[in-house]
Parts: sequence; structure tokens; C-alpha cells
Amino acid sequence: MSLNPIRLKGNWDKGYALDAHIIKSTYLGEDEYGHNKFDTTRSMIGELVYQLKYKNKTDKIYDIIELINPFLQKWHDMKTVDIVIPAPPSKKYREVQPVHLIAKMIAKLLNVPYVNNLLEKLNSGQSKDKSLKDKTESIKGTIIKHKQFKKDVNILVVDDLYDSGTTLNEVCNVLKKDKHVNKIFVLAMTKTKR
Repeated sequence: MSLNPIRLKGNWDKGYALDAHIIKSTYLGEDEYGHNKFDTTRSMIGELVYQLKYKNKTDKIYDIIELINPFLQKWHDMKTVDIVIPAPPSKKYREVQPVHLIAKMIAKLLNVPYVNNLLEKLNSGQSKDKSLKDKTESIKGTIIKHKQFKKDVNILVVDDLYDSGTTLNEVCNVLKKDKHVNKIFVLAMTKTKR
């Protein structure tokens, strides 16, 4: 079992995606409903995230955690984390939020609190086809923080799928307004090819 961590640049202190989401995808044409079909090969963690997020196979969370645990143990900054929060999901009303499951299990591994109601994304519109500039503009002001910290904290923000980074950058902008937020680390399970 292997991961190929990718360093993520943004307005956080340090961040990684654990691997590319898709390794190879070949267009096969359209199905009988006119939907595009692809033969897709995902990374190991990419396939697990896909099964969890899009096929509702919640048991895959255990495979994900087993796969990422060695990376977390080697990432020395994780010893300084005080709290784990999920990035606000783009679809609010999933029966099970994959990013919440992942963040909760990571918090358990790190033996720190998990808080899932600190941040909220006001608009749930997906922006996959927008340019980076348009995405950045469309997300500004759409993430709100519900509580202030009463003591200094280092935060790990967990995301399932890193695309352009606009959501995580806005999350960090919001968190940095709190004088008690010291360091912010970001961990995404996978990264798109963007």
C-alpha cells in the first residue's frame, strides 16, 4: 500500500494531498442515455475515496485510515495539532458526509477533539467548470465560522478531494480572523489533475 503525497501551496502553514485522485482516464464514448463514459484508473486512496463519497460505501473509511496512518505518524506537525475540523462540504445534504467521517477518524488517531460545526458553507453550488479566478470570487464570503476559540490552537483542516484550493484558502482566511488560531495545516485525501 503506497501513497504519493503532493505538497499543497496556499495560505496555510503546511498542507498535503496524499495522492492524485485519478491516474488515467480514457474516454469510451456515450452510454444509451447520452452520458459520457470513461475507463478510469484511480490511485489506491483515490479509489477508496471514490467508493466512500460516490458509492456510499462507508466501510471504506477503515481502509482509508489504515492507508493514511503511517503518513500521519511521520508528519511531525501532527503532534502539535489541537483540533481537527472538516472542510465544509460542497453538498450539504448528503446522508453521510465523507469528509466528516474522515476528519473524525483522523482526530481519533491524533487523540484530539473533532469539531464538525465550526464552519459552514452558505452556498452549496459546485463550481467545477469555472476558472480559478471565478471560483475564488464566487467563494469569498460564503464560509462562516460559528464560534471563537478561547485559547490558542493549531488546527488541521481535512478535505476529501482537493481541486483548485479555493475552498481551503477561504477556510483559512476565515480561521485566521480568530486571534487564537496559531497554525493551520491542511490534509486532503486526493488531488485532481488541475
